[in-house]
Amino acid sequence: MSRQWQQTKYKNLVMPKAVYYQTVWAVRDLERMEERLAELEEEENLLKGKSIVSDRTANYLPNRPTEDFAVEKAVLKERVLGIHAALSMVPAEYRSFILSNLILRTSGRAYPNKLWKYWKQKFLYTVAKNLSIM
Repeated sequence: MSRQWQQTKYKNLVMPKAVYYQTVWAVRDLERMEERLAELEEEENLLKGKSIVSDRTANYLPNRPTEDFAVEKAVLKERVLGIHAALSMVPAEYRSFILSNLILRTSGRAYPNKLWKYWKQKFLYTVAKNLSIM
């Protein structure tokens, strides 16, 4: 298992430590977010065509399941799209190395060249920007 550290030689891509680690964990959480988003979309499809009937009682409780559902879906979608957008700017030959290093925590010693480290740093920097962490 490899330890994550930031490539500090790329000065224009260096992030504060807290931002760097938040970004790494957001990428590691990608699969769970995609699964949850799929669940929410499935639930939404099941609810289409069903109508909600009001009992005409004033309910001012903060529990608003429809809004909560919509907010959760919107936030997840934005995060997933932000990560995928950052990944799409990385050359295809480095994507699997970067994701393997971040998610599976492989060391990277067996990777063909060291250029993947630059693309990893650029990817994480772009993810941080896309997710408004930085």
